[in-house]
Amino acid sequence: MKSNSTRKDAGQLAFDPARALPTAAYRDPAWLAAEKDRIWHRDWVFATTEDALAQRGDQIPVMIGDQPVLLLRNQAGELVALSNLCAHRGTLLVDQPGNAKRIQCPYHAWTYDDAGRLVGVPFAPSDAIDRPTHALPSYRVESWHGLVFVSLDNRVESLAQRFALIESHVSAGGIDGLHHHSELQTTETWACNWKVAIINAMESYHLFKVHPETLEPFTPTQDAYYVAGSARATATGGIFKGQDDYLLISLPPGFVGVLTQGSFIWQAVHPVDADRCAVRTGGAFVSDRRAGPFGRIGKWLTRAAAVAYPQSDFLLEDKAICERVQRGASGEFIPGSLVPIERVVGDFGDYLNWRLNDVEPPPARN
Repeated sequence: MKSNSTRKDAGQLAFDPARALPTAAYRDPAWLAAEKDRIWHRDWVFATTEDALAQRGDQIPVMIGDQPVLLLRNQAGELVALSNLCAHRGTLLVDQPGNAKRIQCPYHAWTYDDAGRLVGVPFAPSDAIDRPTHALPSYRVESWHGLVFVSLDNRVESLAQRFALIESHVSAGGIDGLHHHSELQTTETWACNWKVAIINAMESYHLFKVHPETLEPFTPTQDAYYVAGSARATATGGIFKGQDDYLLISLPPGFVGVLTQGSFIWQAVHPVDADRCAVRTGGAFVSDRRAGPFGRIGKWLTRAAAVAYPQSDFLLEDKAICERVQRGASGEFIPGSLVPIERVVGDFGDYLNWRLNDVEPPPARN
C-alpha cells in the first residue's frame, strides 16, 4: 500500500493524457523525483545492445536512473546485471567497457565473480567478513531483438509481455536480420527535459515544419499512420519514398526506433536533471553495412559522407526545437488537445499516468 505522502505526490502530478503535458512536467523537481522513483528505478530501461556484450567476460557500466549498474556476459554466456558499487565502501567498480572473468574494486581489491559473489578480501582473516552478505545485488536483465533492458525491480513484467502488442509488426520488419553496431553509438546532452526529447522522437506531426528539407521530402507528414499501441508500446508507420514503408516503434519510457528495409535507427533518452537529458543514437544494419536507406543518418553514426539526405542533419533540428520547448517551460499555459496524428503521444501520456499515478491504462488500440 502506498503512503499518504505518495498519494499526495501522485495527485500533484495529475494530468489529462489526451492533452499536452503541463509545463510543470518539464521543470518541476517533484516530477523528476517521482519519475526516478516510479519509472527509472522500477521499470524497464534500455541499457545497451547485445553486440556490446558479445563475448564471455564482456563488461559495460551503465546508469539506470541514479543507480550505477554493471552489465556483463558471464562465463556461461548469460547476460547479468549487478550493482556497480563495491559492497565494501561503495566505490564504483568499473568505469569503462572491458573484458574480465572477475570484478575487482580499484580501491581495496575486493574481488567478485561474475555472479556478484565476494571471492576475495585482501589482508583480512577468512572469517572477518561474512561474504554471502557482501555479494553484489543483482537486477533483472532481458534482451529483445538485440536490445538489452534492465530493471531495478525484479517484479516487472517480462519484455515479451510488455511489447507483445507490437511484436508481430517488428518481427515482420526483418529486425532479426540486422546487426547492431555499439561502436557507432553517440551520446550528447540536450538542454531539455527527457520527456520533451522522447515525445519529439515518437511523433511524426512535426516533420513538415521542423524538417522541411531533411525528412519531410522522404517521409511526408501526411502519410504517417497509426499501427497499434497502448501504454506499454506503440507502433506507427509511414511512407518512405523509394522504399517500403517505415515502422516507428516507441518503447516507454525512453526508447524510439525506426525500422526500414535494411536498417534500424534508434534514439534512447535518459534524464540528467529536470531540464537536461542524455540522448543516445545508434543503429543496426544488414550484415556489416554502416548505411541503409537512411543513409544520411550515417553522418551521426559513422561521420561518413551523406548518401540520401540533403544538407543539414535532422538531429540538430530536433535538438533545436526541443531546447526551444524547454525554454518556454518556465511559463504556464492550459495544455492543448492532441490531434489524431499524435495518438502515440496519448499512449505515452497513458504510460506516465500508469506509472506515476497508478491509473490502469486503457485497452490497446489499432
